[in-house]
Amino acid sequence: MTSAVPPSDALGCPVPIARFVARTDLAVVALQHVVAYPAGCAFTVHLGIRRGSLDQATWDGIGESHAGGFRGASDDSLQFRVGRGSLTEIGGGASYDDRRYRGDRQLWLSPLPAGPFEFSVEWRKVGLARTATTIDGQAIVEAAARAEPYWPTPPRPPRP
Repeated sequence: MTSAVPPSDALGCPVPIARFVARTDLAVVALQHVVAYPAGCAFTVHLGIRRGSLDQATWDGIGESHAGGFRGASDDSLQFRVGRGSLTEIGGGASYDDRRYRGDRQLWLSPLPAGPFEFSVEWRKVGLARTATTIDGQAIVEAAARAEPYWPTPPRPPRP
């Protein structure tokens, strides 16, 4: 079963990841945790950038493209990928000033991974080439089995 978004009536089960996916002199992408549901899982990704030697136009482009909306993919935009399944951006936010950018992304993967899988990020605008890490899909599947609905399914009335 596939789903484009997490269920609105279930308590997912968290899986701690706490791993840097990529780290350069200017940029950090960290996968904090995954929340597992029967039909998929939601990733929480943290982003950090130091301005360093980035020129004003590039710096403004980073902040404007992620604080308050997304302009869509381009060759140098922030991109996430998985080895299998469908990955959809479902939320996030960002803030920045003259020196630092901080952002968060929520990504939905469906269906659940059957085993180990690759999660990768690429953000050429900040000098981040495609970098990947392997995630334990079995731990996510096991956590999904512990997700619970907010309300139990009401009993069916007896048949006459």
